[in-house]
Amino acid sequence: MRFLFIIFFILTLGSSSWAQTVPVDTMRVSRTQAEQLFLTKNLRLIAEKLTISQAEAQILQAKAWPNPNFGIDQVNLWATQRQTRGEEVSPPLALGKNFGRNQQFAFDLEQLILTAGKRRKMVAIEKVNRDRSEQYFLDLLVSLKAEFRNLLTELTADQQEKQLINDQVTILSEVLRAQERQYQNGNLSKAEYFRIKSLELELLDDLREKENEIQESQQQLKTLMALPAETYLIINDGSSLPNYTALKQGGFQLFKQKVSEDPPRLRAAQSEVEYAKAQHRYEQAKKTPDLTLKAGYDRNGNTMVDFVGFGVSADIPVFDRNKGNILSSKIEIEKTNHQLQDARNEWQNQLFKAYANFLASSDFYERLDARYATELNDLSESISRNFQKKNISLLEFLNYFEAFRANRETLLKANKNVRNSLEELNYLAGTDL
Repeated sequence: MRFLFIIFFILTLGSSSWAQTVPVDTMRVSRTQAEQLFLTKNLRLIAEKLTISQAEAQILQAKAWPNPNFGIDQVNLWATQRQTRGEEVSPPLALGKNFGRNQQFAFDLEQLILTAGKRRKMVAIEKVNRDRSEQYFLDLLVSLKAEFRNLLTELTADQQEKQLINDQVTILSEVLRAQERQYQNGNLSKAEYFRIKSLELELLDDLREKENEIQESQQQLKTLMALPAETYLIINDGSSLPNYTALKQGGFQLFKQKVSEDPPRLRAAQSEVEYAKAQHRYEQAKKTPDLTLKAGYDRNGNTMVDFVGFGVSADIPVFDRNKGNILSSKIEIEKTNHQLQDARNEWQNQLFKAYANFLASSDFYERLDARYATELNDLSESISRNFQKKNISLLEFLNYFEAFRANRETLLKANKNVRNSLEELNYLAGTDL
């Protein structure tokens, strides 16, 4: 019993010290307002959106022609008397009085010409990559939105459950004060008194655990919303459910008609197929050698003093016709097609399972009487009064108290399950149904 009192004292002290030392800035928002903050401030979404801009820049880069190559070669900076034998081997150029006199140098200009439409195919690859980035952004948006909404639901349920435990602690504290007087007057045994005291201790420990769960949800939500650490979120309309009657009455087939045939997660998989196809076309084009056009000027390096020549070069595709890369890219198309089909099958099965869970959750929730929670509160206060008046025994009081608490928790859980099942359907559908 001393051990129980020590734990009770530590919990009470810890709870009060936390409230006194941790500064908080309470923010009361609706679910819609919270989601708007999330959509505008979430750093992961902002960073992923920049990936689309990067892909746009790569399209611009792919459209650019290869730069020409200019080189200077065979330059002699001076000519000695022994080399020229005192004669003027070559006259100066018109660019200057002595520039080019008895000098040798060469200029070369080269330009790479991409053949078989390689530049166009590289642009096509980057355009598909841009589309792929857009689909991954949309998939991340839908995924993060579902995670965010579930956290809002979790936070609301935890805060409501915390209030429930606080209410029970208040009721039990009143009972405990009355029983303490009975115990001091010798009208109550130590075992009965400490049994009630231990129940209060259990509630305070549950309150501590629930506060930890709330802080965990708070931390994740504030990260998603890019809010300061001192912010304490309270959702005003967290317990209200959207109208899902039409979604339920239409059945699974009507529900599927409202669902996008290509949600972001499937469009992302489809973009991988398109990217593999574009890469395959480019690899096929690479088996055609590119051309290099050349122009050159050579002074004193040939039989002519000023020689101007042109040429062209290309690889001879004897040993390497890019067969390995072409085959690999072809296999990649087949692989991504299988991955797309697997993703579609998984999505359809998840959709069916999610709708079944929604029906089960909503059926159970609708069987609950909305007035039941209020009546449970009244009954909790009633049994505490009857216990103090000795109309019911300690065992009956404890059984009633635990039963009422379990039922209120069931009501909160039922509401949360319906909300989560609706968000799961929204996530799989890729839209707000």
